[in-house]
Amino acid sequence: MELLLLSEDLTQHYCRKILMPEGATELLVDITNKINNDQKLLDVYMEFYKSNIESGYWTTVWEPLTIHSYVEEVFGKEASLFYLHAALQRLPLTEQKYSERGLSEELFVETLRDIGVWVQNAYNLVGYYAIRNFSWIWRHLEARMFRLGGMQFMATKFSGVVKGFYNEKEDIFLLLSSEGMELRANGDMQGVCKKEKTTDGFVTEYEETEDYFIGNPITPIGKGLNKPIKLKRDEWKKVLDKDDTLLEIHIPRDTAFDMESIKDTYTKAKKFYATYFPEVKYKGMVCHTWLFTPQLREMLPPSSNIVKFQKQFYLYPTAGSVRFLWNFVFNELTEVKDAKPDTTLRKQVLNYLEEDREIFDMNGVFLDLCGTFGTVSYSEAADGARVWGVSK
Repeated sequence: MELLLLSEDLTQHYCRKILMPEGATELLVDITNKINNDQKLLDVYMEFYKSNIESGYWTTVWEPLTIHSYVEEVFGKEASLFYLHAALQRLPLTEQKYSERGLSEELFVETLRDIGVWVQNAYNLVGYYAIRNFSWIWRHLEARMFRLGGMQFMATKFSGVVKGFYNEKEDIFLLLSSEGMELRANGDMQGVCKKEKTTDGFVTEYEETEDYFIGNPITPIGKGLNKPIKLKRDEWKKVLDKDDTLLEIHIPRDTAFDMESIKDTYTKAKKFYATYFPEVKYKGMVCHTWLFTPQLREMLPPSSNIVKFQKQFYLYPTAGSVRFLWNFVFNELTEVKDAKPDTTLRKQVLNYLEEDREIFDMNGVFLDLCGTFGTVSYSEAADGARVWGVSK
């Protein structure tokens, strides 16, 4: 394997190309020099690159970095940059993949600069440069995720934890849970907020017969219902199942969150995939985000862009916690006792926690067959008695 970024000049070139903070660039160049002059460091580096990155292992897990004791001895609190340097070895390959697809250098920079944003965020948070979410960055470096406008998009296979059905005559989309989902009596996922399982919960069922799809319905705000329903096969079509392709979306911290802009971004993304990845036949979008914290509908007015965005997605039970929202609304190092209620949302969050009320994130899906993104309202379409009335 040829590791081009063991050249100080190329390390500096690529760091500057993706807009890595200057201070971090200097450290990464210094790491290059130390690796070239320390056989033990080089051995650790090569082994990590081979077993974690070149093998593709890093694309299959979400786990914290395990820092080798010698790496920590040499680099101290900035040891994670040693592993970031190994990851950046993919940059020439990333560049090649962009070129093969006819993707612009502007897109390359706009997408890859996110790595430097996270390195700078770490500096702002802890006072030194680091990569605190190493498991995130393979998406950029393997040319799987692209930043288009204010959102990041990546084609992915759907987990199948829920299944989607569409009644064309009534123009209704409905989710049923898959078999074996453990839910509380109130329809939330067991384990929400890292709490013990309740004793009054239930386990979902799912069955397909010659005439029916049978399962526990999920409401658009992500609540599973205890009573299974039957959907007639001649009225309902299964339109979302395990391994169907969706565009997984993420919203970077530096995005000006405006619903109209987000709507336009998805339109651009559709054109982008049609032009550069025509083989990707996706059905819509999927997202796991703090913006899908259902309690936000109580905290924020209906006119809020966050609420409008959330309502474009059909939520489904997720064992989330306050931590996802907390990290964005405050930050991951701020304790509740030190948090300041200096915005309306922060005040609402702190009030909820003071009253021992749960706050948790969810997953959600949007399917193109349901309409134009920005104009759909799953809540209005699927909450009515005409849907739940099919369970007879």
